[in-house]
Amino acid sequence: MKPQELKALNVQELLESAKTADALEPISKVIGRIRENNSYGVFVEEKERTAIVTLRDVLNVKNITSTKVSSIMHYLPRINRSTSVGEAARIMFEYRVRSLPVYENSKLEGQISSGAVIGRLMESPLSEKVSSVMTANPICMQVSDDAAKARQIMLKERIDQLPIQKDSKLAGVITSSAMAYNMIPEVDRNVAGDKRGPRFDISVLEYAEDTFTSNDIKDTLNEIFKNMQRSNTQYSVITNFDEIQGIVTYRDLLRLVVEQRATANNVPMYMIGLPEDPFEAEATKEKFSRVVTLLHKEYPDMEEARAIIKAGKTKASKNRYEVTVFVKTPRRQFSYQGTGYELPEVFDGISGWSKKQAARTQKKPKRRTRADPGNPEGMV
Repeated sequence: MKPQELKALNVQELLESAKTADALEPISKVIGRIRENNSYGVFVEEKERTAIVTLRDVLNVKNITSTKVSSIMHYLPRINRSTSVGEAARIMFEYRVRSLPVYENSKLEGQISSGAVIGRLMESPLSEKVSSVMTANPICMQVSDDAAKARQIMLKERIDQLPIQKDSKLAGVITSSAMAYNMIPEVDRNVAGDKRGPRFDISVLEYAEDTFTSNDIKDTLNEIFKNMQRSNTQYSVITNFDEIQGIVTYRDLLRLVVEQRATANNVPMYMIGLPEDPFEAEATKEKFSRVVTLLHKEYPDMEEARAIIKAGKTKASKNRYEVTVFVKTPRRQFSYQGTGYELPEVFDGISGWSKKQAARTQKKPKRRTRADPGNPEGMV
């Protein structure tokens, strides 16, 4: 199915069964359930909201036997059967999850997953080259690195797969799934007399999966997806003469059917962690749109902009916001971070930064070339 046709499809066409957990369950039980179902996360239902716990969330837990699901779950928008696949893909992409709960009259009907969307997409040959879809120059681990470093990167960068290198060659892949499964105490794995908890001071190779998925840079996206299916993975490391060029994940493929939210300059704009209040959310979107418009003056080839909003409570029970803005261009990726107690003020600070960026363009001296009559020596 062509991407545009798939975007317009209703999610009811791709509905799957959904797994849930209780908010008071210990994390250790949830990990076991996720593993048993070969999934990435489970939903937690409340009266008017639905949360999710993923394997990457689990990595931030120190004691999985005593920590409850409620302490790490985070909320997702509810969608219904008539929601378009393109809109569902956009939400999954922005929230960096692999499934969304589908409701009808406040009843959980099932879920739509990135795997189901991509599987339908791959029913027809795709013309896009892997280089235009993959995440180029991915963060890589070295065989000398320990699992603690991999865990820290996964949490900070919000990614689930890290290629491992040895002498500049691909030696393995460590995933959030493998890390989370190794966090289960030995006693829970039916190893008599052994109650040791997870260790992260060992080599990443100890937690790396037994087999890893890779493809050549010349392979088609359809071939890459088939390879993922054969290996039962959601990634493939892209190589060229054994050197790592990039990585293709389900999230990268999902981008092909995302119903993009554009700014006035038609730059794709993504926001994660918007306030629940609809008026505050719309005001935040408007402020970020202005920021992206200003940044576009400095970077006219800007490919996308993303804002991640995190809210935490202070000792005085007051919200403290941390907003990170990521900007991607064909040549570079960069970020800016702002913090504060009022979200509009944080974005005002980010707006001030974007104005400085735009002003730089106006101050840059014109580069002269040999063809410039005012530069007969061809100096630059």
